[in-house]
Amino acid sequence: MERAFVFGIKKIEVKIMAGRSGGKIDRLIKLLYYLSIKSPGGGATLNEMAEKCGVSERQVYRDIGVIENTDTVKLERPGRGMKTTGRYKLLEAFPLKIGPEAAAVIFLSILRQRGGPLAVGTNDVKDLLVASLYRNRYGDRNSELQNLHDRIHVVEEKLLDEKKSGDILLKIVESMRHSKAIRIKYFKTGECVWVSRKIHPYGLGCKHNTWYLVGYCCDSQGLRTFRLDCIEYVSMQRDVFKYPPEFNLREYFGDSWGVFSSDDSKNVLIKVSPQIAYRFNLIAYHPSQQIVKDLPNGSIIVSFRTSGMYEFTGWLLQLAEFVEVLEPAELRQMMKEKLGRIASKYI
Repeated sequence: MERAFVFGIKKIEVKIMAGRSGGKIDRLIKLLYYLSIKSPGGGATLNEMAEKCGVSERQVYRDIGVIENTDTVKLERPGRGMKTTGRYKLLEAFPLKIGPEAAAVIFLSILRQRGGPLAVGTNDVKDLLVASLYRNRYGDRNSELQNLHDRIHVVEEKLLDEKKSGDILLKIVESMRHSKAIRIKYFKTGECVWVSRKIHPYGLGCKHNTWYLVGYCCDSQGLRTFRLDCIEYVSMQRDVFKYPPEFNLREYFGDSWGVFSSDDSKNVLIKVSPQIAYRFNLIAYHPSQQIVKDLPNGSIIVSFRTSGMYEFTGWLLQLAEFVEVLEPAELRQMMKEKLGRIASKYI
């Protein structure tokens, strides 16, 4: 069985003897990938590789032997007496070839993931960028990215358990790749109860760094959307499902303001005060947004066609001091009732 890795422009085929299980092959691939991104910075210890691959140091040492026996990968071992504490590295391991501008753009993008479920992989991406800059002799390896890191402050909501959320996201991605059903423990916020659900995962959506799973719920027998930070655990099942060819993730979200669209799309008109009117000339808060009228006092009338009124009214409440719903009448009444309930808390 063969798996291909690309280190720079050189393609290395790692040939693993027949008869090895898929799990062992995946473990070897994971080990090689990790070594490829750590080698430019000096390599990795047995302990680091064991922790990354989720196995013992002894197993990693055996896997290194398997890799070396393929005669296709050149690997440097630490000196005598440093088997455990020394670093192992590949002699050719430069997976990217990019310039400093592209590296900076990628790095700024991954900084936004801090505090979210993708935070668990940001260090690997940083290592890849450092390896690329070092390979192309741009700057002093880590210094340029570190300078950026010190001068950028990103304000985001932070998950209290990034690792758990990251593991859940990766398990869902893996189940989607193999079309495997999953079972989740999910917190239903409306009812304040934990439930167990068997899901056929169709796709993922993300808004404001919050991830959502869309899939067929075997228990409810219909399409459902699940917020990932309300999932306590994910267990991949043995049974395989068939992805419906008629399903389209973009069509599923449709005109929704966010990710939930249980109601019909509506034409909405809001009046925006002069204090924030300029924002609507700079930012499209929804693909349907249009400025339909400029008023003499600097206010503007903005139109949307959207569904998901629960999320839309939540957004309006953030701007409540500066916006007024004009149409439709039922949305205006909905906002009036919500604002009334909020005001009653402060009487």
